[in-house]
Amino acid sequence: MPRSKGPIGASAEAPDSVCDGALTMPRNLDPEASLAQEVAADSDPRSSRQWSSAQRLASLGRLAAGVAHEINNPLAYVLGSVELLERALQEIGGLHLGAERTEQIIVGAQASLQNAKEGVERIRTIVRDLTAYSRAAPSSRRPVDVEAVLDATLQLAWNEVRHRARVIKAFVGAPLLLADEARLSQVFLNLLLNAAQAIPDGRQGVIRISTVSEGGKVAVSVEDDGIGITPEDLPYVFEPFFSTHGASAGSGLSLAICRNVVTDLGGTITVTSEPDVGSRFTVTLQAAAASSASDVGNRAGSRERVTNRARILIIDDEPLLGQTLRFAFQDRHDVDVAASGREALERLTTDADYDLVLCDLMMPDVSGEHVYRAVRDRTPGLLPRFVFMTGGAFTERAQEFLAHFDGRQLEKPFNIDEVESLLSEISAAGAA
Repeated sequence: MPRSKGPIGASAEAPDSVCDGALTMPRNLDPEASLAQEVAADSDPRSSRQWSSAQRLASLGRLAAGVAHEINNPLAYVLGSVELLERALQEIGGLHLGAERTEQIIVGAQASLQNAKEGVERIRTIVRDLTAYSRAAPSSRRPVDVEAVLDATLQLAWNEVRHRARVIKAFVGAPLLLADEARLSQVFLNLLLNAAQAIPDGRQGVIRISTVSEGGKVAVSVEDDGIGITPEDLPYVFEPFFSTHGASAGSGLSLAICRNVVTDLGGTITVTSEPDVGSRFTVTLQAAAASSASDVGNRAGSRERVTNRARILIIDDEPLLGQTLRFAFQDRHDVDVAASGREALERLTTDADYDLVLCDLMMPDVSGEHVYRAVRDRTPGLLPRFVFMTGGAFTERAQEFLAHFDGRQLEKPFNIDEVESLLSEISAAGAA
């Protein structure tokens, strides 16, 4: 893998850390605008409802962004550690195939780890739901097998669905979609959980998942035979905080998030419903062009090529994350860990010869933004291999920086395989 070598000066003037400063209200909720909207709300019940919703969204956004950052950091090394234990147990199982009791212990431990991993994945989904209204989630659109995403998402939701409904799948072999796979999975998960919650306790319902391909578009429908939605409520189902399932079913954000994500992906989401008969939600998205579908096959092939032993620099003020990644790659790659932005700048002053730099954005003292600007100014050849890790940008400055950052991002918590994929992509791009 070609690399550009060179030191980075640590003496560059450091701007204020992006994690400094108090959280502020969004610009569109300034006091004067608030007063004007409040006066209008007094005379219009619908405006009052919208204004109340806007206030709740603003509060939720500020709170969720900060909480998500604090949750995602430890969640990253919890997920990494669980994956390492899974791999270790698989290896141990291969060494002791003849020992019956050993095999029983290993199988039990693997099942426990799988449960723990599913729990972590559910926490990750909840956090992403919360942060969906606090910032624009980074979107990486690639050709996606929508039916494979539906199958994987159903597995995630299975524990909730299986006690309430029988699932019928009617897939037509739909073409690939050009979409963000993680965000698309979030939409389908929300729709599946919504369908399950619509089925009354005490009876086995039916949830039908179907795909249709026509005219260069793919439609995915999630249909239930639950309680349905009244004609009076139907116009409001995609509004934030609106729910027909009661407070115990969640925050009332899931369908609003679905609408926002699908709209951002250039598609539409519609609903038809009849009380006591059921509801049908349909997501329609553009199919990927043939050239794009070919590209995804080429990318997958490049990921299958195992990279040579690489040098990785981890920059994060969460020491356990660095330790986890170092342990994960110790047999395949050489990993250095810098516990602060300042330590990273000192290291890069004498050695910038890395195949991959994973840098946290929100760090005290010297932020990830400053480290990036130092790399850009002194060793720009390293920029294609510089990747931001972020558990959530909760200040206006950090959000604005990420909005204009066109490089790679890795959202915490991430899987170890995602780091390997990054290495393969960067290696393939460097060899091109």
